[in-house]
Parts: sequence; C-alpha cells; structure tokens
Amino acid sequence: HHPQGWISAALYLAVPEGLQGEAGQLALGESPADLGLNLPPHAMVNPRPGRIALFPSYMWHGTRPFGAGERMTIAFDIARPC
Repeated sequence: HHPQGWISAALYLAVPEGLQGEAGQLALGESPADLGLNLPPHAMVNPRPGRIALFPSYMWHGTRPFGAGERMTIAFDIARPC
C-alpha cells in the first residue's frame, strides 16, 4: 500500500525452483492481518522470471512465504511529479 503512487510494480528476475501452491505468490488486495478484516485477495500472481505485475498503488499487497531459496525482484512505484 503506497498512497503517494499511482501504479506499483514487481518485476521478477529470479524465483526459487519448485514453488507449489501459494508459495511465493503476490497477493493483491488482501488486507494486513493486523487490521483484523480477514479480506481475501482480489488476485494472486504466480512469480516467474521475466513477469511484471502492475497494480494500483493504493491496493494492499504482499508476498506469500516460500521457504528456502532466493527471490529477486525489482519493485517500483510510478507517482505524480511533485
């Protein structure tokens, strides 16, 4: 959740091999657990090298745990100039 941005993005450069189920997925629209809202995500993005996920910056987002291995991403926000 980045209120100053317009569009947020995650570009996947590397992901661990053998991810199963929701492991490593990007959850879009799911509220943080500490808010106690228990809202399900609007969408789930499967990480894959070369994939870019674009979504509104106001949207809550987070990555599901994946255990061992490295995930390398470039994350950025596009915002209105000051």
